[in-house]
Amino acid sequence: MPTLTLNLRYLFSLVGRELSDSELSELLEKSKMSLERIEGDEIEVEVTTDRLDLLSEEGIARHFKGLLGIEEGIPKYEVFQSDVEGIVEESVMSVRPGFALGIVLGVHLGEEGLLSLMHLQEKIHQTWGRERRKVSIGVHDFDKLEPPITYAGERPEDIRFVPLGESEIMNAREIINRHEKGIAYGHIIADKPLFPVLRDRRGGVLSLPPIINSEMTRVTSETRNLLIDVTGTSQREVEQALIVVATALAEKGGKIGTVKLKGAKGELVTPDLTPKVMSLEAEYFRAKTGLNLSPQEIANLLRKSRLDAVAKQEVVEALIPPYRVDFLHPIDLVEEALIAYGYNKLGWEIPNVMTIGRVHPKEKFSKKVRLLMVGLGYQEILSYVMTSEKELFDKVLRPKKPIVKVANPVSKAFAVLRDSLMPGLLSFLSNNVHASYPQLVFEVGDVVVVDESQETKTRNERRVAAALADDVVSFERIQAHLDALLRNLGVKYGLERFEHPTLIKGRSAKVLYELKSGTIEAGYIGEVRPEVLEVLGLRCPVGVFEVNLDPLIGG
Repeated sequence: MPTLTLNLRYLFSLVGRELSDSELSELLEKSKMSLERIEGDEIEVEVTTDRLDLLSEEGIARHFKGLLGIEEGIPKYEVFQSDVEGIVEESVMSVRPGFALGIVLGVHLGEEGLLSLMHLQEKIHQTWGRERRKVSIGVHDFDKLEPPITYAGERPEDIRFVPLGESEIMNAREIINRHEKGIAYGHIIADKPLFPVLRDRRGGVLSLPPIINSEMTRVTSETRNLLIDVTGTSQREVEQALIVVATALAEKGGKIGTVKLKGAKGELVTPDLTPKVMSLEAEYFRAKTGLNLSPQEIANLLRKSRLDAVAKQEVVEALIPPYRVDFLHPIDLVEEALIAYGYNKLGWEIPNVMTIGRVHPKEKFSKKVRLLMVGLGYQEILSYVMTSEKELFDKVLRPKKPIVKVANPVSKAFAVLRDSLMPGLLSFLSNNVHASYPQLVFEVGDVVVVDESQETKTRNERRVAAALADDVVSFERIQAHLDALLRNLGVKYGLERFEHPTLIKGRSAKVLYELKSGTIEAGYIGEVRPEVLEVLGLRCPVGVFEVNLDPLIGG
């Protein structure tokens, strides 16, 4: 979870009054934040990753004011349609297609507000933005530029400007090789033939996303009018990040202006501050919480959480503010109402069952596998069960097959359930080509495969997969590691010639377990095809294996 260092004096000024230690502790607990450290006027807190709106003092103060009854319901921000336009050129679509612009006028930043804004940017970059790969944010002094703003892909040698914090003109390639931010984040775009760039009407460079802004549009504590640009790989996440930043600035008295984007993406107006509508049945709330509250009482609790809510007979109609990106289901409304109610006020009872806790055999066996893999020199990674068809099939050249799809995905990046661990390992290696070699990574986790014989038409499998990337990788080398793993697990196995779409023909094999019950197919092993390495931007050979652990558990 992200950790924030908050200025208490600044936070209290935004809330409108000072808070006692007990009040502050209770509010933090209600807001799903844990207090880590207090030192003078500073506190350090941990925030759950689903609450982007709480990554700044402005967002936290907004939430506190609702819980304290100072302000309830959705904040009323002044929004106007500006005459600013953004032009999106086709050249950038294959480089970094997500793009959104917004302006905020009349902001009273000051030193504390500027520091809060910088921290908000970086925390979004680290969490939601996946270290700027998925989302990156630029904030500019609007008075120092001339619209319209053009977002395009250009040759790195043609992008010349003074990067933030420097005094000399550099081109984009020099920035990646020499500038501190370029060295840290240049790998995101380094292998692209064109780099993304933002220019104003005069041709002045505003930003080289996702690396660095220009010194030309530097923001200071005296800046009153701001332009916000957000770029990334997903349009949805880009627009949500823009809303979070713009509404945080609006808490400082700013007026939010929308920008019309034209060009390769058609016509689009950002930011879109339309609230989301969601219904909550009062009986559903009572069943989940055990609280016998009326619809009006539930609506009042939601208003304390800065939602608009109206009771209509036995249903509560809620309007969710646009900066809340964490609402997916009515259960989220239940949780929000409980936060305002106070979890500590809920009663408790001892379950009417007698149980003795113990480690599940599957987890016990998985732990043994992890220890063996670490002993072989591998580093464990953890990736999401939810992924995209692009990651699962297209990038590793697997033909598409029946998989479990999410009916209403929040993002295309999390639209299906994985049926293999191997694509996730290769994606990890692809994102770390800048790190030293050899790279040995593994994952022990679940996959979901379609199985018509099951009641749910699906089956979960616990698997282990490993990937070895180095200057020289052979089938024999990766097979030696699989052999060491299975022999230490006491498993007899065999290999059989096998062709896998991701692996080199003639350098891949099917893994067969020789169990008491008979010989069963367990997985595969081999060297990754050069075509796959090229798609993923991998610069050295890779060997992989993936086997099912379920037949071995309890055996």
